[in-house]
Amino acid sequence: MPETTPAPGAPALPWRALLAAGVLYLLAWTLLPPLLISSFPLDVVESLSWGREWQWGYYKHPPLAPWLLHLSYRTFGAAGPFLLSQLCIAATLWLVWLAGCRLMERERALLGTVLTLGVAFYGHPALEFNHNIAQMPLWAGLGWALLAALQDGRLRHWLALGALAGLGLLTKYSVAIVLACLGLYLVLGPARRALARPGPWLALGLALLLLAPHLYWLWQSDWLPMAYASRRAEAPGGSARLGALSFLGTQALNHLPLALVVLAAWLGTRRRLPAAGAWRLHARWPGYLLVVALGPGLLVTLLGLVTGLRIRDMWGMPMWAFSGLLVAALLPPAWLAPLRPRLLRGVAVWLVLITSLAMAYLAWGAQLRQRPARTDWPQQALVQQANAAWAQVSRCPLRTVAGNYWIAGLAAVPSPDRPSVLITGDARYSPWATADGLRQHGALWLREDGEPDMPPAPLDQLQPGPGLQLHQGTWQLPWPRRATAAPLVVHWRAYVPAACAAVMP
Repeated sequence: MPETTPAPGAPALPWRALLAAGVLYLLAWTLLPPLLISSFPLDVVESLSWGREWQWGYYKHPPLAPWLLHLSYRTFGAAGPFLLSQLCIAATLWLVWLAGCRLMERERALLGTVLTLGVAFYGHPALEFNHNIAQMPLWAGLGWALLAALQDGRLRHWLALGALAGLGLLTKYSVAIVLACLGLYLVLGPARRALARPGPWLALGLALLLLAPHLYWLWQSDWLPMAYASRRAEAPGGSARLGALSFLGTQALNHLPLALVVLAAWLGTRRRLPAAGAWRLHARWPGYLLVVALGPGLLVTLLGLVTGLRIRDMWGMPMWAFSGLLVAALLPPAWLAPLRPRLLRGVAVWLVLITSLAMAYLAWGAQLRQRPARTDWPQQALVQQANAAWAQVSRCPLRTVAGNYWIAGLAAVPSPDRPSVLITGDARYSPWATADGLRQHGALWLREDGEPDMPPAPLDQLQPGPGLQLHQGTWQLPWPRRATAAPLVVHWRAYVPAACAAVMP
């Protein structure tokens, strides 16, 4: 196992200061956002409406991230989604540190771990927990696990690799990208000798075992997420191949804060820096570092250029966990001591800046833009209106809120009755909402002004009669931070079984 204890005479690492700063940062990004927003972000609302159903898959994604988000929300309330994002980032940094200690000396590994926070994906985008955030520690963990397995040859590291691979694919299918990069490294280089031992095959077996229930769900659902992704890929847009180059450019832009931190540190110390000598990667396994740091992003770009795959910029969020280590590995040994204080201060300045800007955006973004963001919607007023309207016409708990996943999710997620969400569109999107269940318990259907007056399936099967009452109306909800703007108009219709009716027909 590589040595991770400090060498004699090596400078002490500022653990206490870094830990204190990390805890303060985590608390700020966990506790401040719930105080500044009036509604949850879009992806949080959608995943919360999925997670409470405990399915083995959903029409867009595998199930692990919604499950974790549901647990976090039920445990920690409104702060839960933000805490979960920061815990994912903290776990990512810890795994990067573990991998870094296997690739380089501890001082350089620590510096590289901290520099990871200079990638912009670890800042403002983390306000919205989603499958990309949930992937971050899994990508970093896969990079660490294979390295540990190859260096030590221990079965536990191979099993960790298999577990992380299975959990990763239960989080988002794009984890296959990093698995492909690691697989190519394993097969095409000297590391392929490991394939003659049981470790890699046990890892594969464990990954498939963890994934098996989801694979069965995929088969039962007629591969619904793949059909959804295919329809999105067919949507009109610009050139997919130009989009691949745009993806690469966006990833570079998200590294701009990291580049500026390094540039500022170099400018401040360049007169005291000795000659760099020949530039090289100061890492024990430089090829491996290049694969985990650059391979996924370059592979995705290549796939987009060759196949015409439409690539989303935010797919890059989990791909750059090892960027900081790569930068640290490039620094000549004689530069580490003079550069380290300025690099750490530079990252600290960046984190203070992005924290201030992100919280200001949450607090005053709607006024500056003259239009609401997803975090500026009147969620509390919507929940109150929905619960009051249902209580007026029904003596039973509200079990289902129907509508598009945004407006229905806003009303359902914080409701004390914890209703399910029936999503407008394909009935397969909400398999928990059946016609028989809706007839027995009823539902509240919400639609925004301008949406067609067509209830989603299977709610469209319910017709008024002796066993079912219909009540409807319209709400006009003021925007929390734009009192002078036209109100949000929401039309509602309550489907109330006769056994629950609070109003006589």
